[in-house]
Amino acid sequence: MNDFQEKIGIANPDWLMSAREKLCLIGLLNTMKPDRVIELGYHRGGATFWLSKFAKKVITVDVNEFVANAEKEYPNVEAWNYPTLEAIDRIKEENLFFDLAIIDADHSRKAVSADVKGLLEHADIILMHDSFNPDCRKGMIDTLESQKSHAYYLDFMPSVSKGDGLWGGLALAWKSKTAGPSIEFYQEKSPYPPTALQNSLRLIPKMNSIKDSIFIFLGSFISKSKILGGRLRGR
Repeated sequence: MNDFQEKIGIANPDWLMSAREKLCLIGLLNTMKPDRVIELGYHRGGATFWLSKFAKKVITVDVNEFVANAEKEYPNVEAWNYPTLEAIDRIKEENLFFDLAIIDADHSRKAVSADVKGLLEHADIILMHDSFNPDCRKGMIDTLESQKSHAYYLDFMPSVSKGDGLWGGLALAWKSKTAGPSIEFYQEKSPYPPTALQNSLRLIPKMNSIKDSIFIFLGSFISKSKILGGRLRGR
């Protein structure tokens, strides 16, 4: 897929999204042309490049020092170099509101839940990356299932089982009079459970391999111990 991404101009090793996720975000930005965007999770600025193209004003947040480069590269981007919870406190203090918010920062369950909760009152549309990662997904659900301002769709852009586990996927939440879980098609079934099952089955051979390695090590250790014991007794 790298040659395809290069062909259409979206290849970027610093942008940790799949080709379809990148195109989804670019399409959403092109359709919305938002006035204000908040990005929690700059990383190396892969997504920020496109946000700056379509939005009038972008605020990008990250704890790493690379986020400072954003202001140098894009005149309409403001960089906040601190944790997302501090950023959310500032958003609340300044009573800021965003047409679009992107959450792709700390991927722990607690952090994702806190980021979503903090932005609900301050964003019209919220796009959440790694919705197929179990911890991220649980964090999203923890906040979204109890709020009453946004409709949400956790499988907006599905992902697949990858070599390093379940990552990727985009979830979407938007201000709506009918808050709560939403689907696109009648009696639609989520692709997440079978994908999670497939991923767990992929782990079994790895676990068996680790188990075999442990048994081989123990067998070798016991064998050497017996030899050493025999020698000692012989003395």
